[in-house]
Amino acid sequence: MQTRKDILQYWEDKFLHRGLDSPRLSAQVLLAHVLNLPRLEMLLSIGDTVDAQSVMDMETLASRRISGEPVAYLVGSKEFYGFEFHVNPAVLIPRPETELMIDFLLATQDQNGQKTVLDIGTGSGTIAVSCAKLFPYFDLVASDISFEALKIAKENARIHGVQDKIAFFQGHLIEALRIRRFDIILANLPYVPATSRSSLSLEVLEHEPEIALFAGPDGLDCYRALATDLRNSVEPGAILLCEIDGSQGEAMQDIFSFCAGGVRVVQDYSGHDRVVVVVF
Repeated sequence: MQTRKDILQYWEDKFLHRGLDSPRLSAQVLLAHVLNLPRLEMLLSIGDTVDAQSVMDMETLASRRISGEPVAYLVGSKEFYGFEFHVNPAVLIPRPETELMIDFLLATQDQNGQKTVLDIGTGSGTIAVSCAKLFPYFDLVASDISFEALKIAKENARIHGVQDKIAFFQGHLIEALRIRRFDIILANLPYVPATSRSSLSLEVLEHEPEIALFAGPDGLDCYRALATDLRNSVEPGAILLCEIDGSQGEAMQDIFSFCAGGVRVVQDYSGHDRVVVVVF
């Protein structure tokens, strides 16, 4: 019988030859999923043999991975800020870069403070649910234009036991602001320039939702619309956090300068522009 080590090496080599991202990690995550074990626990007994059914299940998932399907969709989950989130092709796969928005909130906000918070374009609900877990007195609203995305976000809120702490709203950009005012607005909107399409991997282009990726030639159409909508719609002192591409910091400062008291750009741990902080 094959051991875990044999299977991992076989599929790592296959993934590497295919040119897929993170071939070793991909093989490990898939096998751990098949064996219904945490990845590290699976690796601790790497010499254990694997039963025939699990070998076949691994082959099925790994073959789909070779065809380009993202690992997160194959196993149905992705970690974000230490929490596990359900994902499927209706939502963008959470990126580590987005965690910087949570880092900023933890560094600047009282974890026991009471704030009204709007998460625009919530997708799988990672930001809203993480906030509900880390800031127990935040009054949260999470909105998305996609009904299917909201279904996933609601499921994640239920899984993490915060479904009663988040109100979900289907709508475009600041439609939720017609109902109430917010102290903090979080926006991880589509920001990939259409001109960058050719630079994206096929697994992103062919499997993740375009509506969550692209926003016009320079990627900033959604944020321009948001800036226009927010003008005269927020209370003085409210803050807006936006995730961006590393090349968009200066343009975002121009976009929001006409409607805000201050705009600054926060860099990620690689030194790239990543979060725009707008103070009204």
